[in-house]
This record gives sequence, structure tokens and C-alpha cells, in this order.
Amino acid sequence: MIASNIAFWLFLAVCVVASLTFITIVVWAENRRKEREEFYRFEFRKRLVEAGKMDASTVAALAKYEHDLQLRQGREKLAVGGIVTLGVGAGSCLGLSFLSSSVWMLGLLPLTLGLCMLGYALLVGKPSLDPPPAGWSPDTSPQG
Repeated sequence: MIASNIAFWLFLAVCVVASLTFITIVVWAENRRKEREEFYRFEFRKRLVEAGKMDASTVAALAKYEHDLQLRQGREKLAVGGIVTLGVGAGSCLGLSFLSSSVWMLGLLPLTLGLCMLGYALLVGKPSLDPPPAGWSPDTSPQG
């Protein structure tokens, strides 16, 4: 009895340590990938400036444009997440209403969360996305 209990807790501890190790490695690898992408993006722009194909003001405008684009895409993802969570909350309210007269209120938690996410994504200051700077093209492959 005690041996099986110890084996269970040992198995549980190994699973927790393995899971946390896996998560740590995944986060580390993702950060390395992002650093590598930023480094290559920086080197490509540096070569364009050195070759005379872009000037410093165009590079700065491009960086601002990409930052605004990232903010906009993040808000769009948040809006989609809000709509999905809103749907889950509404479905939970409807589904739980058949169980009891007051259990449906549990669906108000995801419903309210979805409304908050959607409201934040749609109402909080949207960045104005100006057109990309002149001389910029979406093809980021190095020329020569």
C-alpha cells in the first residue's frame, strides 16, 4: 500500500518536472527564433542602407509602420478571441439553463470576459496605419 502510494507521488513529480522542462525549452527556442529573425531583419536593412537603396529616414518610417502593423494585428487577434469567448459564454448560459434555474449564471463569467476583450479591442485607441514608406516592398529577400 505504501509502496504504491510512493510510486504514484514519484510518478506525479516526474511528470511535473518533465512538463516544466518541456515548457522551458519551448519558450527558450521561441525566444531564440525571434532574436534570430530580428537580427536578420536588422542586417538586411543595414545592407540596404549601405548599398544606397534606402536612407535612414525610410528605415525609421518602415520600423514605425511595422510596429503599428503589429499593434493592429494584435488587436484583431484580441477581437477574434473576444468573439470566441463571448460565444462560449452565451452557449454556456444557454446549455446550463436546462440544468437548473440558477446554474446558467456560471455562463456569465466567459460571457463578460468576452465582452471585455471585444470592447478593449474595438474601443481602445486604434493606431492609424499610414501607408508604408516609399521604396518599401513586402518582398524581404536580400537583393545580391
